[in-house]
Amino acid sequence: MTLQEREKQLLNLLKVNSRLSAAELGRKMNLARSTIHTMLNRLEKKAIDSYTIKLRQDIEGSQSSCYILITRDPKKAKEIEAKMRSMSEVESLVTVAGTYDFIALVRTVDNHHMDQLLTHIAMMEGIIKTESHIILSSKFDRSL
Repeated sequence: MTLQEREKQLLNLLKVNSRLSAAELGRKMNLARSTIHTMLNRLEKKAIDSYTIKLRQDIEGSQSSCYILITRDPKKAKEIEAKMRSMSEVESLVTVAGTYDFIALVRTVDNHHMDQLLTHIAMMEGIIKTESHIILSSKFDRSL
């Protein structure tokens, strides 16, 4: 699917601040508010998957975050994916090319729970090796 240049511009503005009103978006793009609404409706059908919120880091809850690089038994990929999907602490799981097979982003309430989770994941059947990278601070994050 190919996006038009104006659609890309609109999506880039929304990535930075998804709370901008149609009127504000229109002013930034030099377009009418009604045109912005039409573009958004079209983008919701072909490009925008969902709208969501992201909590600030200082809010009680998920305070410890970590990237886990995972090497796995190729025959166990589906089982590992299913187990990881069922774990609420696992925010995302992606396949990658290179030394590792998966990278998981996990969040827990504190480092004690993170330690337990990392041990649990490392001991899962089919996981050969893990390497953990605790996130110290986030400079910015546009992904959701």
